[in-house]
Amino acid sequence: MHPGATPPGRPAPQPTTEPPTVELTVIVPTRNEAGNVGPLLDRLGTALLGQSFEVLFVDDSSDATPQIIAAQAAARPFPVRVIARPPARRNGLSGAVVEGMDAAAGRWLCVIDADLQHPPELIPRLLTQANRTAADIVVASRQADWLGPVGLSRARALTSQTLTILARMVFPRVLKNVSDPLTGFFLARRAAVDTAALQPQGFKILLELLARHPDLRVTELHFDFSPRHEGQSKADLNEGMRFFRHLTRLRLTVNQHLIRFLVLVALVVAGNLALLVGLATGAGWPVLRAAAVAGGATIVAVLLGEAWVFSDRPRGPARRRLAALLLLGTLFLLLVYLPAIWLLAVRWGLPYPLAGLAAMLLAGLAYYALSEQWIWTRGLMMQPRASTTYDIHGLVTVASQVPLDDLAHFETAAPPPRIDLQLRVDRHGTPSRVPGAICYDEHLGRFGFGLTIIPGDFTEIVVSPLLETSPAFLYTNVVEPVLRWLLLTRGYALPRAGGLVAPGPGDGRAVLISGPADMGYGLGRLCAGGRLAFLGDDRVLLGRDRRARSFPKPVTARREMRPPHGAARAAVALRLQRLLYSPPVRRLGLWLSERRLPAATVNTYLQRLIPQPKHPLDALVPGVVYAEAAAPVALLLDGGERSLEAAVERLLDEGDTAFGFQPYPLLVGELARWGGRDWAAEERAILTAALAGCERIPWPPGERWWEQVEEVIAYGLSQTSRLRRELVTTTL
Repeated sequence: MHPGATPPGRPAPQPTTEPPTVELTVIVPTRNEAGNVGPLLDRLGTALLGQSFEVLFVDDSSDATPQIIAAQAAARPFPVRVIARPPARRNGLSGAVVEGMDAAAGRWLCVIDADLQHPPELIPRLLTQANRTAADIVVASRQADWLGPVGLSRARALTSQTLTILARMVFPRVLKNVSDPLTGFFLARRAAVDTAALQPQGFKILLELLARHPDLRVTELHFDFSPRHEGQSKADLNEGMRFFRHLTRLRLTVNQHLIRFLVLVALVVAGNLALLVGLATGAGWPVLRAAAVAGGATIVAVLLGEAWVFSDRPRGPARRRLAALLLLGTLFLLLVYLPAIWLLAVRWGLPYPLAGLAAMLLAGLAYYALSEQWIWTRGLMMQPRASTTYDIHGLVTVASQVPLDDLAHFETAAPPPRIDLQLRVDRHGTPSRVPGAICYDEHLGRFGFGLTIIPGDFTEIVVSPLLETSPAFLYTNVVEPVLRWLLLTRGYALPRAGGLVAPGPGDGRAVLISGPADMGYGLGRLCAGGRLAFLGDDRVLLGRDRRARSFPKPVTARREMRPPHGAARAAVALRLQRLLYSPPVRRLGLWLSERRLPAATVNTYLQRLIPQPKHPLDALVPGVVYAEAAAPVALLLDGGERSLEAAVERLLDEGDTAFGFQPYPLLVGELARWGGRDWAAEERAILTAALAGCERIPWPPGERWWEQVEEVIAYGLSQTSRLRRELVTTTL
């Protein structure tokens, strides 16, 4: 069928020349739902009070449902319409939804069942999510456990879970951002949906919509599935069989490359076996030499065939694709194909054609299992991954599927009402590239470093599964630069400085320290026994209100600090970490990064194998007290220049040694000019205002620099002008 043609059996959509008259159309497909019409309209009216919306019923009933809808419509303050379809036009729930989409007047289309198992009260949240994330579709996914959706009978839940797994295996890329692709409750942007491309069949219209619109931006919210209010479920065995037929038809019609791919596989297998048998039998070559030549020829054939199969797609750099294919092909040739040929043909004596076919099948299965096409068991399930939530001084809230030890101080027991930063792990492996987003991908699938960041009022970070294995590296290189930018949008800066609070009027007096690396040990000595309160060892929040707020991340353990897992273990980990950050290793990493090689992937694996020995300061030093906020009265700067401008620049100096690897420079550079604003200039303005009344003391920190800080506090912070000269003199 021509892409622009209307499928047979469906009335052609009427062209609209005027803009939509309402913001939202709620589309309700009904079949014998007379008892649910009134309660549904009551709840919709309450939930959407004050909003511009209409309700459109598309009815296939054999009872009085259309008459009841018409009677209810007259008593409602919002538009209620009904399309009563004659028997000849009834093509299932999906067909009813598509017909409703064609007739809708709203800019947004919300599809909801009439049985009240989908709560109408969730619709405003779906709209908010769509506007905040610029999404094309917001899916209302049912809460689920390992058996399937909660709220269904266990048999129906298991059936739904099984169908979800099957659908996700057939469409791994399209469905990777949706935990419940079979839900009947979702919101769609009308302009993003081409109803002429849809070929509805059965109950699952969302699956059809997602499969035929693979480039739409999709987000989701979860809800509790309610018991049915009236009537009976329409799902039965016939609907299950129709789903299987629908899934098969979708797979064959959506993927225009499938036929070419199958032809390529057949030619490659036939060519490999012919060459193997010809060289081993006809030419008398040793079987392993013949297999090596046949395998090499197969790699070349796959490269040429891949270019033919996907000839209509934009291609990346040819050199990179060729290098990746040669690398993977050589690995599978040496590690899978040749050992299998040796085992089957040489040791077991199987005929060459059978051994070659079995070896190719084994190599193909291994490639499939290790490639980003594979969906692991957890990713197949409907059960959504839990998130840990954090509230940073009421300024920014974070929800992360990966627990972040660096934000543990801000962890909340209950989810906050609003989430500003959402971090999730991509089910599939490689996060989708979204127009307007910041994307970084080292092209290694689920085993490599990849991320997509969609900034905005609601900011989303999507990372490849590898990054959840190294939360500290994920936080430092991905989350913190985004968090720093988000705080700037709220008027706060997160400079690189340590801090502590001395007793004084109000909340006390904050002393900020910039210069020494690994300040945790020194600040721990100063804060031991509650003498001073701890703000942070390498980050402190500063605002225009001239307040320093705490940002207490875990600190690096040293032998003297009695780490909870043993001093010897901490010492070994610290030595290994210092080796990772030694000049030769760092030069190698920077060399990889500059040539767009997978430096971030290598770094992630190294940090996973040798995690930093970091712990909360109060777990290392007895009696440590954490401060929340205080007015900064002194800033100790290593170096001679003490002007306000120089102090600001010093606090913003991240240092290439620690942050020269991708993706950190990319994220900082992109976020600094996001939305057309100069956020770097605004950060400087915030710090300038925050430090305007703060004494700036230049000092060359010595080996026991914390004793110098203690002297400043002991003399009295009100005398810092006189002490500045003494401090510099005594430490030179």
